Formats: sequence, C-alpha cells, structure tokens
Amino acid sequence: METYLIVRLHGLIQHLLRKEDYEWLLKGRSLRDLPEYSHIENEDSLEEVLNKIDNVLMKRLNFLADLQSKFSPFITAFSDRLEIENIKVRLRQFHGRQDKKSIYTQYAHFTSPDELMEIDNEEKLWTLLQNTPYHTVAPTEEILKDSLEFKEAYLDSCYYAYIRSVIPKKERKELGELLDLEGLITSIYWMLVFNEDKMIKLIEERLHGFKPSFIKVKEFNLKNVYNLLKVDWNLADKLIKQGEISKLMKKLKKAHLELVREKAERKSLSSLFLYYYLLLIKYERDNLHKIVLGRVIGLKREKIKQTLLFLF
Repeated sequence: METYLIVRLHGLIQHLLRKEDYEWLLKGRSLRDLPEYSHIENEDSLEEVLNKIDNVLMKRLNFLADLQSKFSPFITAFSDRLEIENIKVRLRQFHGRQDKKSIYTQYAHFTSPDELMEIDNEEKLWTLLQNTPYHTVAPTEEILKDSLEFKEAYLDSCYYAYIRSVIPKKERKELGELLDLEGLITSIYWMLVFNEDKMIKLIEERLHGFKPSFIKVKEFNLKNVYNLLKVDWNLADKLIKQGEISKLMKKLKKAHLELVREKAERKSLSSLFLYYYLLLIKYERDNLHKIVLGRVIGLKREKIKQTLLFLF
C-alpha cells in the first residue's frame, strides 16, 4: 500500500498549481477557471471562498490518510497543523489580538471549530487541550500566566514533538531530519520575537519540541540553522536589521522546500516524496488564501506575489 500511495503522488503532483497559474490569478482571473477550484462561485462570500480552498486541501489529505498505509498517522499529524491554526485564532481572541469574526478552517481531529468557538474563557481552552498532543508539557495553571507569544510558541513546540513521534520507525532518520529543520525554522521566528538567547534558554527549559531529534547541531543558534539550510548569514542578518521578518521566513521556508525536493527526487518512492507533496499542497492553500485576502484589502499585485511560496 505504501508503494501504491507514493506512485499515486507522482500523478497527483501534476495537478498542483504552477507559477503561471499564480501569475494568471494575480492578473485578475477567477479561481473557478482552475479545474481543482471550479466549484468556487463569483458570488461566494470571503468565508465561503476560503472554506472551499481549504476543502481542496482537506480532500487531498483525507484521500491519502484513508489509504490506510503505515504513513496514515503521519499524514493525519501533518493535517493537524490546520487545527493548531484554529487554536491560535481562538487564543488570540481571548487576548484581544484577533477579531471575533475571524474565519476558522473547517478541520476537526482532536477538537472542532464549533467546540473552540463555544469555549468562553482561556482556562477552558487549555483544559480541553490537555486531552490532545498540543498541551503535554506545562501545567495549565502555569501557562495561563505566560504571554500570548509564549503560548503560541508552546503550541508549535508540542506540535513538532507530536509529529516526530508518529514517523514510521524505518523512515525516522531522513524524514526526521527534514522535520527537525522545519521546526528549527519556526523556532527562528520565535527567536526573533523573544531574542536569541532567551529562546535558546526556553528551548532547553520549556519548549523541548523545537530541540532537534535527528540532526546534530554543534551549537544551537541562528547562524548554525542558516548554515543547515544553506542560507547566507549576511543576507539573513540584513533582512532582520531591516525588519523584513516575513521575507526572511519565506526565504527559509523556500530553502527548506528546495532541500526536501532535492532529497525527494533522489528517493522518489520514499516517505520523503510524501512529505514533499504534503508541503506543496499546504503551500498551495496558503498561497491562494494570500491572493484572495490580498485582493480584498486592495494590495498591489507585486506585494501579493512577494508573499507567495512556490517552486515551479
């Protein structure tokens, strides 16, 4: 079943959007003109459009998970990053940092959007999360005292510990190394929020999920992570000093995706190709969200294009 799944991916990847598709959309063409998104109507509300984009991603993910291969738990755990997004939305609402009318992704595994919206205080949210892999380290009474930024970093940390734990045993080294790198990219964002020294201390004491399990880092710092991704330190430092954090994160994610592609193409019938495909379909969904939302708020075409992440 595993070989069948990977072979199917080589066909499915041909249906993903290319650079010219994004260029086409940025010039004002309709999403419904794309075969995979033809169910989107011009009259749909913003929420309906975003949900229909999400549904394409979830249909792709569910198809793979339902094949009942040894990769199914990993595919489900990858899908659960949509649930983490929803939890963060609710968390920000409790902190007054996100509109109460924010749109949730209609994805449910350990908890549902409806369940999240029914919770009327933050303590109940963390109590609910005690029964999930997203809240496995800090006691609820302790984390309630922390900043919103720490709480979001904590959710990310628990998530990476969780997804690494479901990698099939024989796939652990190679796939684990790439997931370690993905987690390190997320940790770089939080290093820039908290400052490098504080984040390194937090990883040692409270955010253990960011600590690499499969790659060896002589010393855990920004420069060494950039080296692992073959990203120029001077360019990264320049972007930080200019406050271009979004550009830096895009550059790191693209470097990671290129590395995953390189390894997946070398082992095209392995779990590495599965991970590559999963990243591509998630980035496609994210790109379309950015295009739709960018249009709504009136961003210029070039500004939207700068936020998109694609390889071909």
